[in-house]
Amino acid sequence: MKKSNKFIKKFLAVLAVLAVLVMTTSFASVIKGTEQEITFESNVDGAEVYIDGECFGKTPFIVNLKKNKYSTIMVKKDGYATQTLPLTKSFDEVALLNIFGGVFSSTTDLVTGAAFEYEPNKLYINLSKESSK
Repeated sequence: MKKSNKFIKKFLAVLAVLAVLVMTTSFASVIKGTEQEITFESNVDGAEVYIDGECFGKTPFIVNLKKNKYSTIMVKKDGYATQTLPLTKSFDEVALLNIFGGVFSSTTDLVTGAAFEYEPNKLYINLSKESSK
């Protein structure tokens, strides 16, 4: 009888630890992370890409962006009209797994931005030649 009580106590302890882990895990953060790889391309190589006013690179290039942080893209190159576009975001369905984790896990994903993703993750910007005056 004493051996079965020890087994039950160990089993309950392991179960309690697993329950705490599930309740405090942020599923979107763990599965997909808080950054996302975004590809920028354009019909004209070497166009400068600004994200929220900061130059991140020249097309074509790939960058990892913190999720849910940025909102506006500006692409420009001499001789071409500047394009300003929104950097759109959508809710990441993986964050729905937080229903199993409770309040702590869902708020973590919302605060870190992991509950969202940029969409699309590959952007092609078509720059038009500036008209001569």
